[in-house]
Amino acid sequence: MNVTLKLRSENWLLLGGYDTKFHKDDPFRTQSIKGLWRYWLRAYIAGALYEAGKLKCKKECVAEIKYICEKTGDILGSLNSASKFRIIVNKVSFDEKECKNINGAQRIRLLSLGRREKVSHGENLYVEIRIEESPHVKKVDENEEKLALGSLLTALSLNGVGKGGRRGLGTFSIEVDGFEGGFLKGKKIDYNMLRELINETLDSARSYLNLGVEKVSEIPLLDCVSRLKIDLSEIDESISLFNKKEAPVFIVIKVEPKTKKRMEDTVIELQDFFYRPGRSGRMGFKITSADKSQDSITRKRLAWFLGLPREQRETGYTSDVNRRASPIHLAVHEENALFTFFLSGDWPTEIKWRGLHEEGQQSKKPLDVDGGRVKEAYLCSISSLENYLKKMNYNYEVVYP
Repeated sequence: MNVTLKLRSENWLLLGGYDTKFHKDDPFRTQSIKGLWRYWLRAYIAGALYEAGKLKCKKECVAEIKYICEKTGDILGSLNSASKFRIIVNKVSFDEKECKNINGAQRIRLLSLGRREKVSHGENLYVEIRIEESPHVKKVDENEEKLALGSLLTALSLNGVGKGGRRGLGTFSIEVDGFEGGFLKGKKIDYNMLRELINETLDSARSYLNLGVEKVSEIPLLDCVSRLKIDLSEIDESISLFNKKEAPVFIVIKVEPKTKKRMEDTVIELQDFFYRPGRSGRMGFKITSADKSQDSITRKRLAWFLGLPREQRETGYTSDVNRRASPIHLAVHEENALFTFFLSGDWPTEIKWRGLHEEGQQSKKPLDVDGGRVKEAYLCSISSLENYLKKMNYNYEVVYP
């Protein structure tokens, strides 16, 4: 097996290490890709198990998670075995620039906090990487190959690489040589054909694990790629993208501005959805207490769904977990952007919230988070995104499932 990916950066790429600097001696860090690759491979394996009815555990799914990690490790390596695949950088070229005109991007402002120097980034990065079998591997099963490469291509389509990769930064256009699929158009990934990429990869995961498909009625207990839909009609939330009786547990929404916009403006506008001040400001909402907020995510105390912890200036959401990343991903490409939503139950059962101007004990009372609450947060976030995109003059549609 010998597959070459030709990657060309589409927006700001922050691949620096601890100092947030772009390093000329290491312009493309394969570690960033490996982490994404492993996450999406794990999500596909979990999805195949979920669709087969093998994730019906009640709480922590210890045995199931161990199995998913073992199967992921069998392909991409673990403490017990080396990866069956390796990434070799064949060619790389780039420009280096300071982030002079991108201070409006929320993610970059956060990276710049407390620093006098500007955050540097790579621009016009072109890299050719080769994916091949590791030297110790005698033979890779066809399903293993398709699952591994499909999950990598999914990762590079629905996420960016480096800092801010889940928030629209660090995306690439992707040209594939040595691998075929209905999702390719002139060797490039066609984001209108993502359904083919995801379904082909998910089918490979099922074949790799020798699993079938069963009827499932509850949400998965962890993030997974799945085409299954469940009934969420009991949740009081207005949604136009799909029928709540057949709500997907994994959804990809393609977004395009109705009028031509600069890439920089698109990134900043779509990033602002994730932050209350940016979201409220662009929606024209008045600044009020949380209880009276026009922003439903804020009013319903659901902002924890955008990621934990979310505590700043002694306000916000905290829990006993150190971090729980947002199940909403954003990838901003040159022609369109892609929002990805996961619905899963792996949230703390109790989250503390404190508002700056809230009175009484209500702001100090922990929020109970159960399956119903997670479903509400999922639908409310999608509904809020619909309203936000309408306000910002974007077209949008579901491209998966």
